[in-house]
Amino acid sequence: MLASITGNTKILGVIADPVSQARTPAMANRLLDERGRLGDFVMLPMQVSAEDFPAFITGLRALKNFGGAVVSMPHKAVAAHLADELTPKARLVGAVNVIRRNGDGRLIGTKLDGEGFVAGLAGAGYSVKDAHILLVGAGGAASAIAFALAKHGCASLCIQNRTPDRVSALSERVRHAYPQLEVTTAIHETSHYDIAINATSLGMKPNDELPIANPLIRHCDLVAECVIAPEMTPLLQEASGQGKVIHTGVPMLAAQMHLMLAFMGAE
Repeated sequence: MLASITGNTKILGVIADPVSQARTPAMANRLLDERGRLGDFVMLPMQVSAEDFPAFITGLRALKNFGGAVVSMPHKAVAAHLADELTPKARLVGAVNVIRRNGDGRLIGTKLDGEGFVAGLAGAGYSVKDAHILLVGAGGAASAIAFALAKHGCASLCIQNRTPDRVSALSERVRHAYPQLEVTTAIHETSHYDIAINATSLGMKPNDELPIANPLIRHCDLVAECVIAPEMTPLLQEASGQGKVIHTGVPMLAAQMHLMLAFMGAE
């Protein structure tokens, strides 16, 4: 690999804090190698604090051999405000998870979590079409997933989060974009869900509470994660113990990787 890195190599990044758990660099570089593009591009981890993130983004505009970056927690929402231009999808969601640098130094942001999540499910044989879905979370990833679920024809969507205002705001935005979709924020004793999704960061740390309570898991057929590391989160362990079908967060990242590299010009 080192021999293939030259003065012409375009640098791609994964910007997060922390970043040590990120699988994206290894997956991206493996894919670039398979395509014969490793050396033309290389992806590196970039640990940047929230405090330093605005200055870092300014610096990227000046870095002429910077091609783009995957933007991860906690920077997704702020990156949408700092980018010079957003795709329609990113404007709808209000966050970005990929940026690219144009030749003139302008940074363009888009959001691919939602399409990646749906594609990851489809690759495992599960469709969201006509499904009744519980989505836990109201941040950037959850927002992207909510709009993607609606776009791909889910029958109903119940959104839950610890912050009621964020749930209300997200549900209203989804209803406005997809008025035919039943969007709720309340869980009833008789509620049943074909798919339950954790789109929060809960599960990344060993002592995190379960994002979906034990009794509610019993009302879900398939339990899916967005957390990638650890791959087998406490939520998935609990759901598996209850005999539920589980789906890890890794397929979402794998499905997104092709889309991310294409957006950054590393096809």
